[in-house]
Amino acid sequence: MSKNTGLLRMTGKIGEYVGYYRNGKQYFRTMPKQVRRSKATQLSAIDFGTASKAGKLIRQGLRAELNIRHDDGMINRLNADMLRVLYAGSKQRGSRRFQRNKLSMLTGMRFNERTELSHLLSFSPKVVQDRNSLRITIPALGANNIRHARNTTHIEIKVIALGVNFNEGACQEAASDKVLIDFSKPAAAAELVLPFNAGDEETIVVLQVRAFSEEGGKLYALGNRKYFAADIIDIVPSLPATSTDIIYYDQPELKPVTQLPEAVHYVQLE
Repeated sequence: MSKNTGLLRMTGKIGEYVGYYRNGKQYFRTMPKQVRRSKATQLSAIDFGTASKAGKLIRQGLRAELNIRHDDGMINRLNADMLRVLYAGSKQRGSRRFQRNKLSMLTGMRFNERTELSHLLSFSPKVVQDRNSLRITIPALGANNIRHARNTTHIEIKVIALGVNFNEGACQEAASDKVLIDFSKPAAAAELVLPFNAGDEETIVVLQVRAFSEEGGKLYALGNRKYFAADIIDIVPSLPATSTDIIYYDQPELKPVTQLPEAVHYVQLE
């Protein structure tokens, strides 16, 4: 393996060489002249392909709604998580399928490895299934309840729901709802509501937090990875509910979060 330090950049196969990126740097390696794989290795490769396709399905389904920049290792982390879910659900090598009762293992997956939601928010969001909708209560939050940079004026909290059928390789169009918190105004509670349809898909719920700075009447998204996050907070089985009663959660107690006086680079929203 060699590192490319020249001006010419390429990926893929050229002759007997393959170019690829890792952690933002480009490398080259030579193609093996002959590959000998055992039967067990071939079956494991099939399982890895199944997990990788599932990870790609999630990424593509969330692309239109997920607004943060993910890190270079996100794809590998997601594929590894999908592989663990796949292995946990079946022991038949080469023909494993995703099992519904194991998909909850995806909860906590971070699209920004640098920062998780618990580092920014002073409460743990709960997803409540209410017949044909999913609801998340956002308590009254002020500057003391959200970790933020010195020049932050607004916080956006957005919830995204994606229905996915991993075994069929299909997903629904992602839906979202969001609230914009203005630090200059009194804190007020809010409720985010998403459509939910029982069926063959599992619903992946992602909560995203972004910080903004207002300059000249316009909002600019802060680019510091310390102050934005997007985590999978729940996997809702798309099965008909056995009860039509709504489950309510008590509003969590808010805890002050220390403001971090660090400079933040920001970019203008498109």
